[in-house]
Amino acid sequence: MLKEFLQQNRDNILHDWLEQTINTYQPEMIRFLKKEKNQFSNPVRNTIITSLEKMFDGIISDNGVDDFSGLEELIKVRAVQDFSPSEALSFIFGLKKIIRTEILKSGEKTGSFSELHILDQKFDTLLRRAFDYYNDCRMKINDIKISEIKARSERAFDIIQKKTNA
Repeated sequence: MLKEFLQQNRDNILHDWLEQTINTYQPEMIRFLKKEKNQFSNPVRNTIITSLEKMFDGIISDNGVDDFSGLEELIKVRAVQDFSPSEALSFIFGLKKIIRTEILKSGEKTGSFSELHILDQKFDTLLRRAFDYYNDCRMKINDIKISEIKARSERAFDIIQKKTNA
């Protein structure tokens, strides 16, 4: 019953989730993400949309596997931006709130306790994976920064050494 409700309200839920996710950015970025809808001019918006769609479909699927394709791609985008870890992952909590709001707005009994419990477990899994992806991305970024600092230091040392030997 819950799955059918979520499928019927998929477009509204995804629209609200996209808006909420975009609104986590800085004001100038929000304007750009909302204004520029061409996927080639605005690949970040396109990544957000396709990632949210894939994650939503994974959440409502009942294939027994937590399929959150799209999560890693969106986390990579958010990890290189100026977000704290909690801000980078806040869009996941946003979906949970949006779904609960849609259920309440419907005024119908939508889903059993066990269905809501399974949905909450999927959100927990999604959040754990998002945190792991975010952490991995940030570690890679730090490794790159450290390598760049080492390379610059070596170049500076080489220049100083050449001037000293000249």
